[in-house]
Amino acid sequence: MLGIDIVDIKDPSFKERNSRTLDLISNPDDVSIEHPHIFWILWSAKEAVFKCKREPLNFAPKKIPIKVFEADEKIIFESDDIKGEIKITDEYIVAMCGELENITFKIFENSDDDWSEGIRFMVIEFFRDQGLDYHIGSDELNLPIIEPSKKEISISHHGRYGAVAFPVDLL
Repeated sequence: MLGIDIVDIKDPSFKERNSRTLDLISNPDDVSIEHPHIFWILWSAKEAVFKCKREPLNFAPKKIPIKVFEADEKIIFESDDIKGEIKITDEYIVAMCGELENITFKIFENSDDDWSEGIRFMVIEFFRDQGLDYHIGSDELNLPIIEPSKKEISISHHGRYGAVAFPVDLL
């Protein structure tokens, strides 16, 4: 199981959130850190966990408890038995979770903000550049997998950035 979410913090439509908007996604069991982007840190962690669970439900951030903390100069998070890590740059926030030692990720940049089919194409091109003849399929829940191996992947995009998390043994 794996999950990823990305937030483009330079997106022109990006809005800083306050404590009122934080209440809209907060679970009573959430634990967080002080950070100027805490809303988006929690949002991306919750969405990554949701994707990791691979359930055919609607994303409901209030129902996903997250504990975010800093350790060894990293921002990490937990939700039940799922563990993850947050990476923050000047451009984006990315949350990835699952068996972190067995997964990796790739970030893509798309200057025209049109991700309608672009992210899937970029993921396939990335694998082809590695000499791999993969394509993206769907499992029985219509969630993304890599064919022909049928291994789970997780895909996200926002603003100029896209991301894919995948098992390291795909490369």
